[in-house]
Amino acid sequence: MIVARGRGDAATMLSTMRREIAAIEPNAVFLDNQTLDAQVAATLLPARLGAVGVSVVGVVAMALAAIGLYGVIAYAVARRSREIGIRMALGAQPSAVVALVLRQGLGLTAAGLGVGTVIALGAATALSRALYGISVVDPMAWGATIAILVTVAALANALPARRAAVIDPSTALRAE
Repeated sequence: MIVARGRGDAATMLSTMRREIAAIEPNAVFLDNQTLDAQVAATLLPARLGAVGVSVVGVVAMALAAIGLYGVIAYAVARRSREIGIRMALGAQPSAVVALVLRQGLGLTAAGLGVGTVIALGAATALSRALYGISVVDPMAWGATIAILVTVAALANALPARRAAVIDPSTALRAE
């Protein structure tokens, strides 16, 4: 006799049930019996694989965006090295130069976030109409996404900003 006490392991209980039923009816055939957790996992596998695939594509897209932003800011710093050298020669503090470069890079980020948010709102609206349980307004998701994007952009701006802060004014003025 099977007695379930407390919350036992479902897989163990399933094997016990098979053994007990086989003892009662030796000719019983078990066809694809599994726990509810295993059945749900098998049913949701395609959706989970799709979500993992979309997540991987999203991470690659964010990495490419960070590399692109880094390249644009590094190029802008290289083009402005003479100007930055003059600022340093006239007494600008390295922190002011870092702030100048970060302001430029985060300005690009803000513009990208503005355009991306409008496009994402449109996509979220379309998804909410097509799928059950998808809400356009999810402050946690929107806030986390924006925070991650701003953090990645700040990291992509950090190296060019640090390079700009250590530009030697005499070398920068002799260049070109």
